[in-house]
Amino acid sequence: MYDAVCAWGGLDQNSAYAYLLACDRFAMQSALAERGDELLGFVVGLSFPETQDALFVWQVGVSPAARGQHLASRLIDAILECGSGRYRVVEAHVGPHNQASMRLFQGLARRHHTDFQVRDDYPADWFPKGHDAERLVRIGPLGPVPASPTHQE
Repeated sequence: MYDAVCAWGGLDQNSAYAYLLACDRFAMQSALAERGDELLGFVVGLSFPETQDALFVWQVGVSPAARGQHLASRLIDAILECGSGRYRVVEAHVGPHNQASMRLFQGLARRHHTDFQVRDDYPADWFPKGHDAERLVRIGPLGPVPASPTHQE
């Protein structure tokens, strides 16, 4: 995943250790798609002790070759399905200019026929210079996982 994030561009690049930790300790909250040896996309999710019914989507990445195929939506739904109803809410931080992620999470709310909320969470001055503020998106309450999406992400 680290190599893919470096190659794909446009994503916050975390340390190789962070991706190893995510794959090892948060494998049940994460998913990836491959074709042969090629990584097509991934979703790294986390859950926290104080909000065990919430899936926090930490990072979503889709290779340029796989974009426009609803891969990120399918990966999130796969995580929710594997959770067997454990997750009642999906949360994520989204930068103010990240329209692709905003559409992804709005689509998730539409497919689940549930609420979509956005609030300011981490202001830009909490980050190194040049990093945008992060807004918290919250989708829920969730019901059963719907059929695979057929609309644009």
